[in-house]
Amino acid sequence: MTITDNVHFTHLTDTPEADQPTPEATPATDGVELVTLPALNVSIENNVRTAADLDPAFLASVKQHGVLLPTIGYRDQDGRVVVRDGQMRVLAAIEAGCDVPVFVTARDDNTAKRIAEQLVANERRTALTDGDRLAAYRQLEIEGLSVTAIAKETGTKRDTVKATLAVAKSEAATKAVTDSALTLDDALLFAEFQDDPEAIAELQGCVDEGYADELKFTAERIRQDRQGKADMARIAGEWEAKGVRVVTSEDDYTTLSSLTDANDDAEDRPVLDAEAHATGCAGHAVFLQAWGEHTAVAVCTTPVAHHVKYPRYSFSTAPAAELTEEEVAEQKEAEKAARRELIANNKAWDAADTLRIEFVKSLLQRKTLPKDWTMFAAVAGTRHGWTMRADNSGGVRDLLSIESGSGYGADTVATWVEQHPAKAPHVALAVVLSAFENAANREWWRRPATEGAAYLNQLAAWGHRLTDVEKIAAGIQPEPVDSVEDADTAAE
Repeated sequence: MTITDNVHFTHLTDTPEADQPTPEATPATDGVELVTLPALNVSIENNVRTAADLDPAFLASVKQHGVLLPTIGYRDQDGRVVVRDGQMRVLAAIEAGCDVPVFVTARDDNTAKRIAEQLVANERRTALTDGDRLAAYRQLEIEGLSVTAIAKETGTKRDTVKATLAVAKSEAATKAVTDSALTLDDALLFAEFQDDPEAIAELQGCVDEGYADELKFTAERIRQDRQGKADMARIAGEWEAKGVRVVTSEDDYTTLSSLTDANDDAEDRPVLDAEAHATGCAGHAVFLQAWGEHTAVAVCTTPVAHHVKYPRYSFSTAPAAELTEEEVAEQKEAEKAARRELIANNKAWDAADTLRIEFVKSLLQRKTLPKDWTMFAAVAGTRHGWTMRADNSGGVRDLLSIESGSGYGADTVATWVEQHPAKAPHVALAVVLSAFENAANREWWRRPATEGAAYLNQLAAWGHRLTDVEKIAAGIQPEPVDSVEDADTAAE
């Protein structure tokens, strides 16, 4: 026997037909009675759920669709319907001004029984999985519902629906949700790179190795690598069209700024002129700077045809030992490895820059700033006072999204805070953070100093997750890696 075998459908608000007796809702004895009545006519029993705040999305759903799932209750001694399971639905129905369906059962007001049943009913419910939700949203779209219509029908924000559908349409993103239990935001990264198997493999590698929290950083680095490769391919094509060789990190070369045609004992030792070198030396070439501003730098692949601008002088009377061919090869390989590491970390720094600034902006959007922000600002203004001296009003405006208005420079920020006095603490902290961001550069990881370490460690204490290259700048030894990422281009 199923529960529906003994269900009696009684609508207390129905108007009886002419010459028909008015139906009465009587307590069920050995069955279940389904009644529908105005929510205000229902009593809510004491409940183990003490917080009955209505979720806006849930309330919107009830206003849109009514109460879809019947509540469960019983009749008291006076015949009044008392709801045991479903207080949130009743409260939402009261707010929405609609009826509420109730399964009236043969329960009583036994306190121990009530508490046990409410605990079981609330704790044994299984919510939809994200995979279920993806499939459902996709099916609604296939059925012809637009993003706006789905948002309206489900009481979900339009942006959330749009993002969910983007994930649902990507096999890699859907797999990331169903197999790896990633969040919607993380899965969107897989959807973004769904046409790039190498990028998907790299993102999945983060997940498989237990570094899912690095997905945003990895995705940002992939974006910048994509743009960088496109820029580099364009620049390389332009130089090759001119008949100039483009070298990579695997080639041997020396930058023109390190060479001269002057003798070692000459007083004036100018560096090689790029135009003269281009027409007068068979070793003329360019390498493409792979980080920061993508540009071509003139180099020479036959440096022995020139002189070293800064010769190394030795005060030792003993002649320098000649290196064997094997030692020379090892030295060159070490130099190439160091160059690859330099390029990889510079790229990583550029990607970390973007995510760090996003965190700083979100920090300044909080209603309540970190409790120790004033201490940090005071120490920064004294110990790192030199960093604080520069005008960084442009950075402050960017971090706080302040319109430039009619003022100029720092005056714009001052005018804005006068108009928004409650935001004075946020502006004060933004001035400090912007000063550090203005000073932040790749030298922070190449030559770690107290300035960068103080700033990055403070951000970490406030919730920013430091990337490996930021850990180097912060004086934190990052976990060892098996290999350094290969780079296709060279940098000094």
